[in-house]
Amino acid sequence: MREDGGTPGFLQAMRTALAIRLKEDMGAANIHAAEDKLLEQAFARFDKMNGIHMLASGQRKRIGVISFYHEKMHYNLIVKLLNDRFGIQVRGGCACAGTYGHFLLDVSHEKSRHITELINHGDLSQKPGWVRLSLHQTMTPNDIDYICNSLDEIISSYQSWEKDYTYDSHKNDFIHKSGKSTFTDVTEWFRL
Repeated sequence: MREDGGTPGFLQAMRTALAIRLKEDMGAANIHAAEDKLLEQAFARFDKMNGIHMLASGQRKRIGVISFYHEKMHYNLIVKLLNDRFGIQVRGGCACAGTYGHFLLDVSHEKSRHITELINHGDLSQKPGWVRLSLHQTMTPNDIDYICNSLDEIISSYQSWEKDYTYDSHKNDFIHKSGKSTFTDVTEWFRL
């Protein structure tokens, strides 16, 4: 179906309706119960990881999102390594929660002002942030194990693996020196 400017979003409306119907069929209580089980499993693993700090770690009753950082590793390096080596998609940064992030990370007003000055001059290297992992009710315990095992491997190997990347302070991002991801199996997922 071709859509031109001004065409009502029929396809978008149908997709939205199907998503809502699926949520209703699954049942909100079932979705919450599934997320709670996944969170419980993930928390048990995260609690044992060396150097990992979960934000709001005392708040265990939550939606299926875990935000964390490593005390010695840049959050965007974790994002890149999870993606490039293991095919795991997460987000890095402050995810539109800058003020709350300052509170969680104990960033003082003075430090915030200093960071803002650096950013105004094109240097994002001091911008605070974390990794955000979203758990979905369709994930399995094996998926959580895979994610946590991948994080354990990153924690033990990042000092070697980070040599494959260049840090760009203007983008606050890590770029693989080859320009390629080391995780190639994902292409098989899309073959028809």
